[in-house]
Amino acid sequence: MHTLRSDMNFAYAARQNLRVIGALAVRELATRYGQNPLNYFWGLAEPAALIGIYLVVHTLAKAHGTGGDSIILFMITGIMTFRMTRGISGKVLKAISSNQPLLTYPNVKPLDTIIARATIESLIWLIVCLIFFTAISVYLDKRVIVHKDEFALALLAVLFFSFSLGAFNAVISILVPFYSNIWNMMGLPLLLASGILYVAAEMPPQILNILVWNPFLHCVEWVRIASYLDYHTVLDREYLLTVSSILLTVALVLERMYRTRLMSE
Repeated sequence: MHTLRSDMNFAYAARQNLRVIGALAVRELATRYGQNPLNYFWGLAEPAALIGIYLVVHTLAKAHGTGGDSIILFMITGIMTFRMTRGISGKVLKAISSNQPLLTYPNVKPLDTIIARATIESLIWLIVCLIFFTAISVYLDKRVIVHKDEFALALLAVLFFSFSLGAFNAVISILVPFYSNIWNMMGLPLLLASGILYVAAEMPPQILNILVWNPFLHCVEWVRIASYLDYHTVLDREYLLTVSSILLTVALVLERMYRTRLMSE
């Protein structure tokens, strides 16, 4: 009887938590995009346009690509993956601070705001990803995802890392106020170190030994091996998943330890 009652209490708490997260996600959409349907379109068009600009610039700058017969495919697998990862984790960074008034309600916890925002951002980027890869496939008149199962795993890994890093960012940015400035300054160095403009495996060993510590690089590499039959990769799946797990664990522990402070600042 005691076990049954505990299971029922857990199920009730889980349902309540899902309702809170759902309400936060709906509020997130309403606050960001309002009632105008064009705002929802812009929410998809903004990241897509940014990626498009990157592609145009680099395609014009190079007569031929490092990534085989298609500079477009090589660039999009790099830029899309990097922008998705940094975009999600960057938006989630402000999940707690931007929902501070709602944390006065007893059922709303900092982690709920993180999950809600990460869900919205992930859905937006998955739609953008679908649009871009479909468009590239039509433009090149060939299949650009040669290993569908690997591509699905790559996307899951990218989303897991993005959520974990975003949760870590959200908690640390409250506890260490200047962390947000550090995060913003890391944009360009991370972009240059993530193998977007070059094949990482072709870098000199002394440089590669440093680059492989960057989890963003492994996100890009994982997506690329799903798009090329013979891509020479430096991907370390175990390393990426380990870093993601550590970031998420640290974020969850800190969120629980400093929950009162996170809810009041």
